[in-house]
Amino acid sequence: MEDQWLIAAIYYIVKSAYFLYTQCVGVPVYVTFHILLLPLRFVRPRLFWTIDAHLFKAVLGGVTSWFYTDGVVLKESGDSLKDILDDKALLLCNHQSTADIGVIMQSLHPKGMVTGHMTWVMDHVFRLTHFGWVSHLHGDFFLKQPCRTVSERTKQMKKLKTHLKNIYLKTLKKWIVVFPEGGFLSTRKPGNQRYAKKHGLPVLENVCLPRLGVTKTILDELAPKEGLYDFNDNHEKLNWIIDMTIAYPRGEAPNALTLMFSMGKFPPIHIHFRVFDIQSVPRDENGLTKWMYDRYVEKEAMLDHFYKTGMLANDGMETQDTDKISCFLYVLFYSIWMWWLFIFVYTPIFSLFSWKLIFGIIFCYVLYFIYDFIKYFRDFSP
Repeated sequence: MEDQWLIAAIYYIVKSAYFLYTQCVGVPVYVTFHILLLPLRFVRPRLFWTIDAHLFKAVLGGVTSWFYTDGVVLKESGDSLKDILDDKALLLCNHQSTADIGVIMQSLHPKGMVTGHMTWVMDHVFRLTHFGWVSHLHGDFFLKQPCRTVSERTKQMKKLKTHLKNIYLKTLKKWIVVFPEGGFLSTRKPGNQRYAKKHGLPVLENVCLPRLGVTKTILDELAPKEGLYDFNDNHEKLNWIIDMTIAYPRGEAPNALTLMFSMGKFPPIHIHFRVFDIQSVPRDENGLTKWMYDRYVEKEAMLDHFYKTGMLANDGMETQDTDKISCFLYVLFYSIWMWWLFIFVYTPIFSLFSWKLIFGIIFCYVLYFIYDFIKYFRDFSP
């Protein structure tokens, strides 16, 4: 019994140290590269964003290594993504917990450069976190929630349109990741079910009916119908919608930390992909709404079947290929650069300022982050 306790203690200490270490080397080096290479962004923008794609994939590789070191296994089924990895696509995924983000990263990491050329649409609460700096520099979009009025929603969609034109189209991005439910299942379900009952819509237990604003805005801007929108022909349009369903055993979705510290005991996580040609998707508001609702009704049935039988789909499940070597090489890459930058860049710069000033700035930033975090949850309260 004592031996088991000791092994568990060593495991948590080592894993926590590795978890913190990868962030302490990955984030500063990524940010520093962006600053040092800033002139290249204006002189050779295509080369700059090609470098960024590799750096961002390397950062996500470090995140993926957290799950690899804990033996997290993914089993995939459905349509193959092999032939569309270099096309522009919109990935729609059900959202149950913070673990979903890590599962998506782990699933897509071995699939070429797709994670490097990916844009995430995420909640604005993450923008002040250390990884929020990486996401901001990479060109992800922070969606402010909740939007309680029509004017607030309209303002957010205008910002998204501007972001798609000025950032997504100009930075070699390919895939866009969206969680149409607008939040975690546990927090969104009660209100979603009340809305469904009020409007005579399907009342779902395993997913929520999706919100259409972000999806419709992206489709209108990046896959416009002929003659309806001013679209630059120099940019490739969206080709596909990828419907991704994540299923956790017994419907018990862990948070990201629980999954990362599961000591290899968490059962395999199942993923199902369906790929739709953009041309087959209705573009009018009513048609798109019905199409999206139909997808989530199908998810509901699929997840219900999975929780009862352990099978997500009738077609065969395949254990996903892993790319552990590249993940740990990425961590080594950032470690070497962190050592070099610490000696020749960070130390000389920090020596110009007093430690009191540095800690004062950090303290003020932390206070603002706490204030913004509390304000976010207060705004979400009924």
